[in-house]
Amino acid sequence: MSGWHSGAEQPIDIPVLSFYTFFFYFLTTLPRPNMPRKSKTTEIETKSVEAAPEAPRGSKTAAIKRALKANPDKFPKELAELMNADGWDVTAQRISVVKSAMKAEKKAKKTAAAPTPEIAPEGPEDAVSIGLLVKAKKLVKELGGIKEAKAALNALAQLLD
Repeated sequence: MSGWHSGAEQPIDIPVLSFYTFFFYFLTTLPRPNMPRKSKTTEIETKSVEAAPEAPRGSKTAAIKRALKANPDKFPKELAELMNADGWDVTAQRISVVKSAMKAEKKAKKTAAAPTPEIAPEGPEDAVSIGLLVKAKKLVKELGGIKEAKAALNALAQLLD
C-alpha cells in the first residue's frame, strides 16, 4: 500500500467550516445601525382659487376624438400643439393612443357587422343537402303526399321544357 491512508477511516474535521458557521452567526446577530429616515410627509400641492374645476372623467379623450374627426389629415404632434393652445394638456403620444383605439373600434365594428356567407358543404354535385331535403319535406306536406309532389314536379318540368 502507498500509505495515503491508515487502516481505520476517520471523519475529516474541517475547522474552516466551523469558522464560517460562527462568522455567519455573528454577523446575523449584530444590531443594525439606525439610519435616519426621510419623513413621509411632503408638501401638499394646493390649487389656487382661480384654478378651473376638474373636468369629468373621459372629457380629454372625447376632446381628442373630436379633434381627430375635425382634422383627420393632421399628425398627432400638430394636433397636440393645437389642443395645447386651446388649453388642453395633451401629448402627441396620448393622441396616438386614442387614434389607434379608434381604428381598433372601427375594425371591430366592421368585422362584427359583416355577415359570414353561408358556405355549402363540398361534395358530389348530385348529392342533396339537408336544407333541400327539409324544403322537399315541406312541399310534400303542403301538396298532400309524395305522389302529388311527384305529379306537380313532372308538370313543372313539362312547362319549363
